[in-house]
Amino acid sequence: MNKVSMVLHLEKVTEQHADLLYFYLSDPRLYEYLDDEIPALEELKQKFKFAALEKSPDNATMIWLKWVARLLDQQYVGVVEIGIFDNGYAEIGFMTFADFQNRGYACVYCSLAIIEARKRFNFPAIYACVNAQNYASRRVVEKLGFVLHKINKNAEFVRGKFSDELIYRLIFGI
Repeated sequence: MNKVSMVLHLEKVTEQHADLLYFYLSDPRLYEYLDDEIPALEELKQKFKFAALEKSPDNATMIWLKWVARLLDQQYVGVVEIGIFDNGYAEIGFMTFADFQNRGYACVYCSLAIIEARKRFNFPAIYACVNAQNYASRRVVEKLGFVLHKINKNAEFVRGKFSDELIYRLIFGI
C-alpha cells in the first residue's frame, strides 16, 4: 500500500457537497478537455441530489454512483463516478481538482471507486471515455490497467477543434 492510498478515502456524494465543492468544480482548468460548460451552482446541486440517490438525472436505466475523494486532513481532491446500466455496461469518469493534479490521487480514488462498485454490482468490464488530448487522464486509466478498446474519430469538439474520443476498457477476471 503506497503513502497516497493510506491518506485518501471516498465519501458518498450528498446534495450538500455541491456548495462545498463548487469552488473546485467551477475552475475553468477542469474543463480544458471536456465539451461540458462550467455548471451553475443550482445545476450542480440538482446533479448531486440525483447522485446521492444513485440515480441519473437523464437516464432512468442507469445507477449512478458518485464519490468525493478526500484526504485524511479533510481536504477534497476530486470526484469520481461510475454509471452502471441495466445491460451491465459500466463507465467511470473522474475529475481531480486543479491544485491536486499530478500527485497520484486519481489512480487511488478511481481504484477505490471500482472496488466499491464491484462489491455491489457484477459488471464484467468497465469503460472510460477520454479525450485523445487529455494525456493525464489517459495515464491514469492506463495505470489502472485499462487498455484502448476503440477510437471514435472527431467525436468531440474541444478547444475550438474536433478531437478523437478514446474508449478504454478494463475486463475483470472470472
